[in-house]
Amino acid sequence: MLRERFSGPLDAAAAALSDSTSDDAALLDHDLWASLAHARMLGATGIVPRSAARRIEAGLRALARDPRALRARLDPALEDVHLNVEVALTRRIGPDGERLHTARSRNDQVATDLSLYLRDGLLALGSGLTALARTLVAKARGPDGRQVVDGWTHLQPAQRVYWAQLLVTHARRFARDAERCAATRSRIDESPLGSGALAGSSLPIDRALTARLLGFRRPSRSSIDGVSDRDDALEGLFDLALVHLHLSQLAEEIVIGSMPAVGRVHLSDDFVTTSSLMPHKRNPDLAELARAEAGPAIARLVGLLVVLKGLPAGYQRDLQAGKPAIFDGVDRGLLHLRVARGMIEGARFLAPPVSPASSTSSVEVADALVLAGVRFRTAHRRVGVWTVRLASAGRGLASVSRSELLAEFPELRQSPFRIPSAREEPERRRSHGGSSWREVERSAIELTRRLATLERETRRERERLRGLREAIGAREPAWLTATFATSRPAGRPAARGASGRRRG
Repeated sequence: MLRERFSGPLDAAAAALSDSTSDDAALLDHDLWASLAHARMLGATGIVPRSAARRIEAGLRALARDPRALRARLDPALEDVHLNVEVALTRRIGPDGERLHTARSRNDQVATDLSLYLRDGLLALGSGLTALARTLVAKARGPDGRQVVDGWTHLQPAQRVYWAQLLVTHARRFARDAERCAATRSRIDESPLGSGALAGSSLPIDRALTARLLGFRRPSRSSIDGVSDRDDALEGLFDLALVHLHLSQLAEEIVIGSMPAVGRVHLSDDFVTTSSLMPHKRNPDLAELARAEAGPAIARLVGLLVVLKGLPAGYQRDLQAGKPAIFDGVDRGLLHLRVARGMIEGARFLAPPVSPASSTSSVEVADALVLAGVRFRTAHRRVGVWTVRLASAGRGLASVSRSELLAEFPELRQSPFRIPSAREEPERRRSHGGSSWREVERSAIELTRRLATLERETRRERERLRGLREAIGAREPAWLTATFATSRPAGRPAARGASGRRRG
């Protein structure tokens, strides 16, 4: 810790509160990349002798080759990952390591590292989201998708639909999430590096060069905004809050559907647990955990909003409190997306027996009366009264014969209409986006094309960033490599070196 100008060390409790080393470990790969870019610029501009800049770059590349070892040696006494990197570099190459911090501040360092981290995090989340959406679409277009179940409104049987329509509906939500992550990522296009502590630098730095080396479109236009802006973090946490909201909705579908009394979802043994007391239990615990995670995800967004709401322009130490929310948000989001994908892959989506009291085709009867010239409100009232009479006798429309139908509604004598069976019912709704198989299949095909576009764009961006890293000697974080390995479409070979833990 930098204490030369003070009479003694920081109070022990204050030092513990100030330490961000364990949190900042998530930024290590990004700090090394940004430091390499900064060293390259210092040499190119002559601010640091070129020979010294080359030694600095070589030392940083050596550290980047073994980030696990460097991470294991992070010293909390040095307060953050940035000073740890500088000290490790100086130990490796000697006094020239002390030149690295020329013309930069920890304020623009952390802003730059966070931008690089969040850009990678959103890229990984987009990959996980499209993989989950593809899994849902594949399940929808398989045998389970053809099963017909009650569609619910108010958790009451409403109209019969194919499981495929429900699954594609959930997939669409995750596709929108992926598009949202891509849009947020595209706005992370200004490099804070070179903003200094607040007001830039009096040295002849080349901020355009470091921006290019790090894959940004341009340097930040204001040095004050460069060090204090956290809009991209807020947008990322909002995107994550919506991701978890949609995961929670999918989880609720699974939890309710898994109830024996409902019997429309069967999870594989990989994603259920049993009771510590009751051996017969098959608990959808993982779905329940996904449902619960929406709360912390929303709290992370609200927490950062509250941290930022009262800050003046410029870097304030309050901003440190927002970093764990970002790291935890990306970590938890990627983990839950992997679990949800596996859960859907192994699940069976079933069609429970139709209840004799089912009357989900009541709208079809009313519509048939409308085509026969009856006003809709009149038709609605008459069909409603009739279903009440049938229900009091323990019956539903599914049990009504053609002769009974005509006795109740003589207006239909000239109509070929008959009450559809439970399996026939979805096919009657052929309006655009409706429940007929033709429309469900059309929707699934359109979404598959949309997902392919998203995947191409994500792959292209990853290759661009990987090329920039390789050109300067930085490395892709192991967790990012692992995410792309686990979220690739079925049948695609894994990338080499695609193993590693999130922060390893």
